[in-house]
Amino acid sequence: MSADPHSAAVSPRAWAEDALARERGRVQMFNATRPDGLDGWAIALEQYDLLVDVILTTIDAFAADDGTVALQVIVNEAQTRLGSHPAFPAGRLSNYVRYTKVDLEARGLVERIPRSSPQRVRRTPA
Repeated sequence: MSADPHSAAVSPRAWAEDALARERGRVQMFNATRPDGLDGWAIALEQYDLLVDVILTTIDAFAADDGTVALQVIVNEAQTRLGSHPAFPAGRLSNYVRYTKVDLEARGLVERIPRSSPQRVRRTPA
């Protein structure tokens, strides 16, 4: 993991809570800056899987030469692809994308680029 606090390892308790949530068709949202890495809420597994797919495929499709993409590009792509999806009846995806991006940072799958404005993210180097 990087030195970025958003990419810090979460506790075993967080992983255990996530396993329990998944048994109920939910995903426990992680946030590495919170105690134990738990953000205190869960999202439907279907919504989570759709969001993760959009985030990762958008990074892959739109990344600059340095592997980064502006977070707003990801938000826009999610809105285009999922805005009318029945899993998101309200149709607004911005917060869903941002919270899921924070979760993916804590899981070590993506990382934010420090001091980038507007915020840029990339897949975590293997």
